Amino acid sequence: MILLWEGGGQAPNQRSCARRRNRLLPGTPMPRFGADNPQHDAGQGLYVRKDAPIYFENDTANHWYEIISGVVRTCRFQVDGHRHVTGLYYKGDVFGLETGRYQDTAEAVTETVMIPHPHCTREAPAQDTSRAYEWNRALRKALGSARSCIRLMGCKTAEEKVAAFLLETRERLQADDTIVVPMSRGDIADHLGLTIHTVSRTITALVRQKLIALDGRQKIKILDDKGLSMIAGEAGGSRASGPGEG
Repeated sequence: MILLWEGGGQAPNQRSCARRRNRLLPGTPMPRFGADNPQHDAGQGLYVRKDAPIYFENDTANHWYEIISGVVRTCRFQVDGHRHVTGLYYKGDVFGLETGRYQDTAEAVTETVMIPHPHCTREAPAQDTSRAYEWNRALRKALGSARSCIRLMGCKTAEEKVAAFLLETRERLQADDTIVVPMSRGDIADHLGLTIHTVSRTITALVRQKLIALDGRQKIKILDDKGLSMIAGEAGGSRASGPGEG
């Protein structure tokens, strides 16, 4: 059974409250997590609509989430309103592993189905070995996602960043040479620390170099894997290792 989910826990400030109200649908039942709803703790699937918030920065971190389908972004908003996309998560990825309070806001990039898991406490390993196993598995997946972010952070120029992002997205989506990019150019720009104009200009430059081809705004075909890998700084034109791979 899959339930409809339209928002996270308590909002830390007025801006978060306003954003939450704008994204909730009137009359939509909102699942409640915790001891009073054991079905969710048992791993019941939740459906999240596109662009709906899952939780907000500074919300109490009671659960971590596993993506069954769809894409999720985590982001932080600065005082001036600037957004930084701190992470992008795909099918099979986990997010929200912070303890205490969430450090980022999580939102669905596309229609998403996810499973919430209660955070593992210090007492959990002795009391519930299955929960401890799930927690350890989540940590391993999170380390894989962190390695992906570190690779992108190591890129210096816009071309390096965009090339590495395309290769990384292909690998994490387990796609062939044609990638259906699920996020907007704005998401990509805020993730790579670039402007939307720079992302678009860089993609156009890669097309002119016959490294990639466009089929609309969402589909990108990699024509020259080795050439794109060289720009991204990857040796031998081999595909990047996906999350969880050693």
